[in-house]
Amino acid sequence: MKHEEAQELLAAYALDAVEGEERLDLEQHLEECVRCSSELDSLRGVTSAMGNVGQPAPPHVWQRISEHLYDDVESVATPPFRALESSRAVVTPMSVRRDPSSHRAKVVVGLFSAAAAALVAVLSINLVQANNHVSQLTSALGLAHRSAIVAAQATPGHVDVVLSNERVPDVATFVLSKGHGYLISSHMSTLSTAQTYQLWGIFNGKPISIGLMGAQPQDVQFTVASALAPSALAITIEPASGATVPTTPIIASGVVAA
Repeated sequence: MKHEEAQELLAAYALDAVEGEERLDLEQHLEECVRCSSELDSLRGVTSAMGNVGQPAPPHVWQRISEHLYDDVESVATPPFRALESSRAVVTPMSVRRDPSSHRAKVVVGLFSAAAAALVAVLSINLVQANNHVSQLTSALGLAHRSAIVAAQATPGHVDVVLSNERVPDVATFVLSKGHGYLISSHMSTLSTAQTYQLWGIFNGKPISIGLMGAQPQDVQFTVASALAPSALAITIEPASGATVPTTPIIASGVVAA
């Protein structure tokens, strides 16, 4: 089998659409031709991706493929050049080969074009579904956080801690219940990505880090892993990685009532 003939059959072979002696001749050529073998690997990568999208191609795609199988070669031989004819450009269309393999090559191109369109469509569907799943998960996490706050506020002995400073009376409000804490509300402005709000518990007059709250605190919750409850809570602005001790002045603090 000549190299040119093998090139025209590679796409069909990748789709397992070559049979009989033609298949045997092509396989013999592939054993000897590195270039064709490399191109076949690339084509198989496409078919493999098609097989891993997790959903069948839409029915109209296969209908489109079947409609193209017996199209006349003449119908695709010369592309439309109407837009160019109105200008001064001189267009010389490519010549059409009049051998049986031209039709086969056209069919294979149609197959791969339709299959590629199907792959893009299915991947787009999967991406939309993935985004929906993320949205649903985010919503579920928000509901769980609010439910935890409601449960904490309904628990006997819970404590509401309002953190404030000289200018803002309620920078942030937390509820503490049985060693767990939840952010109820926040009037903290959004920081840059290089910074984070850090929450501190004051134990025996010393600040101990409770955790990082991020650049825009929203669904913040924490656990105080200590038998001793903090006497106060405080917030500072630290580098995004956090700090072991406060490196900036406290922007808000609040006493934890006994």
